Amino acid sequence: MLRGLLEGLVRLLLLPVRLVWALLITATRVTAAVVVLPLRLCGALARVAGPRAVAAFVLGVVLGLLAAPGPGRDLRARLVRLARVGGPTDDELADKVAFELAHAPRTWHLPQPEVTVADRRIVLRGTVPHDTARAELVRVAAGIPGVAGVDDQLTVEQAEHGEGAEAGDRSTGS
Repeated sequence: MLRGLLEGLVRLLLLPVRLVWALLITATRVTAAVVVLPLRLCGALARVAGPRAVAAFVLGVVLGLLAAPGPGRDLRARLVRLARVGGPTDDELADKVAFELAHAPRTWHLPQPEVTVADRRIVLRGTVPHDTARAELVRVAAGIPGVAGVDDQLTVEQAEHGEGAEAGDRSTGS
């Protein structure tokens, strides 16, 4: 009888440990099923569906974003701007030109000019160390999609020997 009482007491003390162990095992199995099963289903669906299904999915996502209310409104406006035939606005174009001039391999190290845009025409103002720098800045700016032309109002610094000249209003583009 004493032995039965001791076994019951030990079982009672080990019960929380067994419960925790069972919960841990169950949680691990559920997590594995939740993670592995969708991956297997996605792989099988991709093999069966092919490129048409992928294209339909992408089209559905785009249409869903265009029709989304609330927070999707900003994304929808951005998608509409990207799809617009007229190209970027003047402010967007000025930002893009300034970024490209600051990151292009031939111009990133040069003093960066002030960039303004009027009717898709870029106006570059500032001081450059030499004519080659001026030509590179104008060439990079003119090569950006959406730019109708470049008005070169850059000034070449006066060299120590009196060389260099101030730029007139040079204009390139269409």
